[in-house]
Amino acid sequence: MTADFAAAAVLITYGAVLGKISRVQLLGVGMLEIIFYTINEWLIVKYLKISDAGGSMIIHAFGAYFGLAVARVYYRKAASESGAEGSVYHSDIFAMVGK
Repeated sequence: MTADFAAAAVLITYGAVLGKISRVQLLGVGMLEIIFYTINEWLIVKYLKISDAGGSMIIHAFGAYFGLAVARVYYRKAASESGAEGSVYHSDIFAMVGK
């Protein structure tokens, strides 16, 4: 069960950095995140004694903040100023429809 929760946290992190880093970097991030997620969950449950029904608070908060941290580490100013970084009509329509 803990492995499923850790995998969900990794998927949330992938959503924050998808398209910004390579597949090899995603693999490394995933491997490191499993370790940090396990330590974080252990600290929250054992020492802080926070009761999290279903684990959703730990999963979503950790995945989101870890994703933001990874995005900050891999941030490149030159890439953000590129013309290819902007919005595209078709992409916006698909995002709105939910495909």
